[in-house]
Amino acid sequence: MIRVQTVVLPILRAALPGVAVLSAPADVEHRSYPLVVVQRAGGTRNPNAPRLHALPVLEMTATSDVGPVEAEELYGRALDALLAAGHVRELVGPEPADSPQDTWAVSGTIRVSTKNPRS
Repeated sequence: MIRVQTVVLPILRAALPGVAVLSAPADVEHRSYPLVVVQRAGGTRNPNAPRLHALPVLEMTATSDVGPVEAEELYGRALDALLAAGHVRELVGPEPADSPQDTWAVSGTIRVSTKNPRS
């Protein structure tokens, strides 16, 4: 199976210029904001075609050093980019998340439908 972040991260990077888009949070001392982190949080494979089709669940966290409204707006822009690409469903909408001091974060979960390319 393909790693779902290899599909999702380029979409977000193209849609969010000037935003750091990562698959794992950077060290606190080396973070730049605004920041979107996408991590796999679970999911399933199709029992009839487990090597072909998966439904991974991702946690997407948007963090801003400006304010909570900006974090929510960043999450919304990131989600809009993924929804426009297709095969995405939001499972849990944005809710406040832990973040370093003087930053604000919101996090939500999304399900992405992925399919390996045919050989």
